[in-house]
Amino acid sequence: MKKIVYLFVSAAMFVACNPPPAAEAVAEQIVAIDSIGTTYFIDTAGSILNWTGETLSYQHSGTMRLSEGNLTVKDGNLTAGNFILDIKSIKDLDLTNPTKNAYLVGHLNDTDFFNTKLYPTGKFVVTGVTALINDTTGNTHLIAGNLTLKGITKNIVIPTKVAINGDAVEAIGNVIVNRLDWGVKFVSTTVFPNLKAQLKDKAIKDEFKVVLDIKAKKG
Repeated sequence: MKKIVYLFVSAAMFVACNPPPAAEAVAEQIVAIDSIGTTYFIDTAGSILNWTGETLSYQHSGTMRLSEGNLTVKDGNLTAGNFILDIKSIKDLDLTNPTKNAYLVGHLNDTDFFNTKLYPTGKFVVTGVTALINDTTGNTHLIAGNLTLKGITKNIVIPTKVAINGDAVEAIGNVIVNRLDWGVKFVSTTVFPNLKAQLKDKAIKDEFKVVLDIKAKKG
């Protein structure tokens, strides 16, 4: 039986007054996990990824769908899993002007950001899971996994609240991800410091917030 490889980083749960921890992206990890157990298939209609991107003066928030995936539970614990992100499903939820909304979504799909013509999907594969005991933020697990976007794979750790109830599993993870780790460099003043004077408070921050709500059911 394959053993779980653990890779963890201390983190805290996202709340309004206390933002989620930033995920320290490291090199892709070997997927060596215990995948023997009960399989729960992700409910793509009930699962969602919520995102928030910010400049220094305003922000945009939206969603992205999951197209498929599964979780493995053994002896009451989450031990493995993976899912596919449908990047082309990205939506903005705060712009009420249809023209501005369509422009932003189109830009996010373009080469400046996710380049969905070439990379229509992303993927997350669990490489390690550990249970948290008496975590003050409400998280129950730290989930490490390889996140692939735009053909680039990095390993990150997501603080997650996992609830296993009979035939259903729900996992809610909150984390801050740095877009530069996946080659999204558009108007980043880290990459292009000469833009600071020109962009001022409209410079797009490198980090964006992700709240991942996954629901899965037995097959």
